[in-house]
Parts: sequence; structure tokens; C-alpha cells
Amino acid sequence: MTEVSIERLTKTFGSARAVDGISIRIADGEFISLLGPSGCGKTTTLKMIAGFEEASEGAIRFDGKDVVNVPAEKRDIGMVFQNYALFPHMTVDQNLAFGLEMRKIAKPEMRSRIAEVLDMVQLGGYSDRYPNQLSGGQQQRVALARALVIEPKILLLDEPLANLDAKLREEMRVFIRDLQRRVGITTVYVTHDQAEAMTMSDRVVVMFGGRIAQIGPPSDIYERPENLEVAQFVGQVNLIKGTIAGAAGPGKSRVACVFGDVTVDSRTDHTPGAAVTLSLRPEAIELKPAGQGGAQGKVTARYYSGSIIDYRIALDSGETLHVQTFPNIRIAEGDRVSVHAPADGFWLLGAAK
Repeated sequence: MTEVSIERLTKTFGSARAVDGISIRIADGEFISLLGPSGCGKTTTLKMIAGFEEASEGAIRFDGKDVVNVPAEKRDIGMVFQNYALFPHMTVDQNLAFGLEMRKIAKPEMRSRIAEVLDMVQLGGYSDRYPNQLSGGQQQRVALARALVIEPKILLLDEPLANLDAKLREEMRVFIRDLQRRVGITTVYVTHDQAEAMTMSDRVVVMFGGRIAQIGPPSDIYERPENLEVAQFVGQVNLIKGTIAGAAGPGKSRVACVFGDVTVDSRTDHTPGAAVTLSLRPEAIELKPAGQGGAQGKVTARYYSGSIIDYRIALDSGETLHVQTFPNIRIAEGDRVSVHAPADGFWLLGAAK
């Protein structure tokens, strides 16, 4: 097991800062995802951890040892790429043997390791097949096996599921996470897919413009975004304008908004009368027939997608809300509705970093 410590890591290309002084501590055996839009610096960060990209400033430590000047081949990492990067002219067995041969592993141990890791990724009978004889999901598992067979200290994955169809991506999320837990290897995973980051990770690092916007467990990233950028990037969200009405006890504030006075958690003191923004997730909202309290409005759109129904609600006060309910809620386009939201569904956003 290996602890990874990234300290004030920076990468510049000319005058542009692709990664701007980020610091992350990754515990032994932790699965951490770097999440953000294209160009946010997540893949550049991964490449610096791997040694494929030279850091401009800062430190990268594996168990306390700075590896910034250590060549990639000596960092003892396993890497899985988006395009799998399998050798097309080699069998599965030969693809896995390649890294072991480079490390001069003895034949008996090599055979044992390959058999063990192929069983681990459920490809025990596929050693003689070539990559073009495998499905996309099978090729991805071979790529994982090739990364693991060298018994690295750290596993790095760069958008490994991007080329798979939606159903297979869901299956592979579970497979990779279960495998990582069994092996217990420290893992850094790069993705722009929020569902991947949320379902697979112990912690998520949200990045924008080369900087870290928030680090935390998936539940905190979704339910307690630290700022407007994170709230809008991760999942669907309603942004509710409000005004601080006063304090409501330690760490809490009363906010006047379209739903009345609501009490919300507050990490900082706010002056009464200050304009603020609350986040409210679509699934936290309840719809009832018109006249049953709450905010009043009209259903302007209804989208059925199987497990949920998406609604757009035009409130009489002028705001438009995005609401998600289960299909057993029977409300049609054009219906008047009462819109209710529990106090714990609101979150007071901080300013963007």
C-alpha cells in the first residue's frame, strides 16, 4: 500500500497554467477520482503522478519520498488508458507477460501471476485470444489485468470507460470498484463523468481551470457543494435566490426565499439582508395539487424516462424549477401544483473560488 502526497503541484505550458498549485493527500488503499470538464487539468495531474509529464513546480511523494525526478518506469505504477493500448499482434497472455519480461520476472512466477490476475478479472479462458477477438469490456479488463500483474504500488486510470456503451460502463464501474477493494491498491481515477466519480470513489476532487474547487466524499460533493461552480457541475440543481433574515442558532441561518423562511446550515456568518443563493436538488422537491401550501406554480413540461419523471415548474413568483419524481406521481402538463421542499433539502452556497 502506498500513500500519495501532492504538494503545490503546478504545470505550465508557456504562460498558461494547466495545473495551478494543487495539493492532495491520498491515503493507502484509497480510491480517489479527479473530476472536471475538459481542460481542467485532471489528466495533466495524472500524467505528472505517472511521470509522463514533468512538473513545473511542487512535489509528488510516494510514502514520503519525492518522485518528481524519478523516471516513469521506476515509479512502480500501473496505468490504464482510455484506448486500452493493448498490443494488437499479441495474445492476452503475451500482453500481460510483456511488463513482467521487462522486469525480468522468472518464468514460473510469471505464469502464476498471469493466471491469478486473469482469474481476478474473470478472463481465465481467454489467454490465447487476440485483442480484436474480444469485446470492448473484455479488452478493458485485459488492460486492467496488465496494469495489475506487475503488482504496482499505485493504479492510475485515465477515462478508462469512455469508449464503452452506457450499459457496459455501468457494469464496469461496479467491476473496477469491487476489484480495487479486493486488491486494496491506492487508485487515482480521471473522469469527466459524474456518475463514475460518485459511484466509485472514496473521495472526489472537483477541478476547474487547473485548481481544486472541492475535495470530499461523493455525498458531500453532491449534497453540500462549496460553491456555485460545483453545484452546477455535479448533477441537476435549482438555484434559489434568497436574503439572510437572521441567525438561527450556531452554524445556521434563516433565509427568506420563495418557499418562505427556511433554516439552512451556514459555514460563515452572513449579515441580515445579504443576498445569497441556495441550492435545491430536483429530487428533494415534492409536488402536490394546487392550494395545498408551499409555492404555487404550473407544470410547463413533463418528461418520462422510466424510473423517474422530469418536470419543469413555472412558479407564480417567476422562477422555473426542475423537479424529479417517481412515475407513480400522476401530474400532467398544464396542471397547477403546490411545490414543497424540506428544510434539509436546501444548501447555502459559498462564492465561486
